[in-house]
Amino acid sequence: MVNMSIRNLPEQVHDALRQRAEQNNRSLNAEVRAILAHAVMVSKTGGFGQQLRSRFADSLGTDLDLSRDKHPGEAAKFEE
Repeated sequence: MVNMSIRNLPEQVHDALRQRAEQNNRSLNAEVRAILAHAVMVSKTGGFGQQLRSRFADSLGTDLDLSRDKHPGEAAKFEE
């Protein structure tokens, strides 16, 4: 394992990391390791959506290849 120090981390970021670590029942160090590991893996694999797309590319076909409707939707009308 390698050790690493992060200097000049803004206090707000440190506080947010600490809160996130508490929410995930982890130490601050474990939370930062998890965030870094996730960021690196996503950049290599393309994220969950890309993994699904590549895994099922052969069975997806083109029958759902729809063009996007770019017209804005209408606002909901509520009766009084």
